[in-house]
Amino acid sequence: MRILRSLALVLALASPVWAQSSLSLVDALKALQTSPDWKSADLTYETAVRQLEAAQAAAGLKVTPGASYTLADSGGTTGNSLTLSASASVGVLPWTASADAVKAAQRALDRAALTRASTRNTLYVNLTAQYFNARQAAQDSDLAQATLKLREAQARIAQARYDTGQLSFSDLLTAQQDLETARANAASAGGNLEIARQTLANTLGISADALGELTTAPTEPDLPSGSLETLVAQATRQRPEVLSAQSRLQDAQASLDSAQRDRWVPDSSITVAYGTRTATGTSSGTSVSAGLNFKTGNATASASVPVISASSSGTSSNVLSLGLSVALPLIDPSSEASINSGQTALSSAQLAVQTAQKATTLDVRQKYQQAQTAKAQVNITRAALNTANQTLKTAQAKLAAGTGTAIDVQQAQVNVQQAQRNLDSAIATAQTAVLVLQNALGTNLTGGNQ
Repeated sequence: MRILRSLALVLALASPVWAQSSLSLVDALKALQTSPDWKSADLTYETAVRQLEAAQAAAGLKVTPGASYTLADSGGTTGNSLTLSASASVGVLPWTASADAVKAAQRALDRAALTRASTRNTLYVNLTAQYFNARQAAQDSDLAQATLKLREAQARIAQARYDTGQLSFSDLLTAQQDLETARANAASAGGNLEIARQTLANTLGISADALGELTTAPTEPDLPSGSLETLVAQATRQRPEVLSAQSRLQDAQASLDSAQRDRWVPDSSITVAYGTRTATGTSSGTSVSAGLNFKTGNATASASVPVISASSSGTSSNVLSLGLSVALPLIDPSSEASINSGQTALSSAQLAVQTAQKATTLDVRQKYQQAQTAKAQVNITRAALNTANQTLKTAQAKLAAGTGTAIDVQQAQVNVQQAQRNLDSAIATAQTAVLVLQNALGTNLTGGNQ
């Protein structure tokens, strides 16, 4: 956890800085923010942001101005009229279609944030593993070269002993075969090193030559605090897969609520209007009206003002009117089918949440066991390194006393190098395993905003 906090702090506060001849893990993790995969995740999230903004804009006030002009000829008398009008509508009740769209877009944005956080965590873990893999490949290449030098020395000694009759031809062939194997292993290790460095460079979106020397050695990590059951409970609360499944459950519930509302809320509205009308019922002056549709949740208002009025006969009067309407279908198979479909979708979403929780529980238990095993392997390889160091000291002492050979010391040195490589590999594996466990718990590894 101390390693995670320090790396996350530097990653959050600093910008990527490339060294000319070396690359630390901290610098690599900072540079990850400019990698193609990281940018792609950000763009996917920004798409969801734009969709929410569009839904919010659609839910706002809509105002529509208008105008009408009429020219009429009646019995040789020409008349014309010009009327200016404006109408406005806005959703005022919580169940409008635009309000539902905003809520759905907000849930989609929340899921996009979870997906972005999960992608960032995965990139973080993968980059850490790739960094240590490339570093280990360099150690393997150095070890292969040291082994090759040892086999060359052993082959020379075997040839000299064979020339003096102290070694059989079969043993000479064995020494030569060991030398050829060492040469092949050295060539293979060099190729593996190039591939490992190129893999790391591709993730960062740079050339392999820009990596330089990888200077950060792996550090033995601590397991997350708390019991396994506590960690499982934590994961089921904050794991992106679980939260996304719960968000989709909310989508399914909202769809079902909308279908039930469409079926059982009557198509009812209230309208209030005021204006000047003639005896024949036609409008002859300024008029205003307002209405509220309880089914759609939308409120509307409109007004018209005559600028040029045609001549009219008869008296006119101011009229205030109030209108109410209610309609409820008694039989509506389409709405009933929508409700049934919504109930099925809701049941499916509930099952998906349960499945995600169970999968999370199993995954955390597996990752925890793997992290424990990796940490135990560190102690085993550390003990092997201690044994190899003691063997080297013994070989050096024998050489000094005249009872050992230089080739024995060289072999012991190669064994120490191999043991050190195994220890570094075990520590790197443990560090990566703990990162994988943290990711399985839903922890934000990058230290930035989700």
